Amino acid sequence: MPAAPRPAILLCALAASVTAAADPGVYPQLRGAGLGEGRSVWIANCEGCHGYGVAGAPVPMKPADWRERLAKGKSVLYAHAINGFFGPDDTLMPERGGNPELSDAQVRAAVDYMTALAVYYIQQER
Repeated sequence: MPAAPRPAILLCALAASVTAAADPGVYPQLRGAGLGEGRSVWIANCEGCHGYGVAGAPVPMKPADWRERLAKGKSVLYAHAINGFFGPDDTLMPERGGNPELSDAQVRAAVDYMTALAVYYIQQER
């Protein structure tokens, strides 16, 4: 018998369905290897939660959400995004953002875009 969906995954799925028509122009086209693909994957799979902070998802446009995460290094962020992660305060990063069809390379590309977006907004603060 399949496991029941977790509430955070359901919230993210709902947010993704509601925001699927969101204007992708809200998120800048950043330069760098693979960031175009990462942006596309991120908008289609991650923006529903990470664009709005659903279920405690860190929002890349909020530098305070990202400084500590960026300090952990990309290998940790990749592992959390690929394998899933229970964070503090009952936050949840579902495995592959809740989309089992995403390859490891696609998940890493989305993480690369999201971290580049976070760095972009951190630099805007200065």
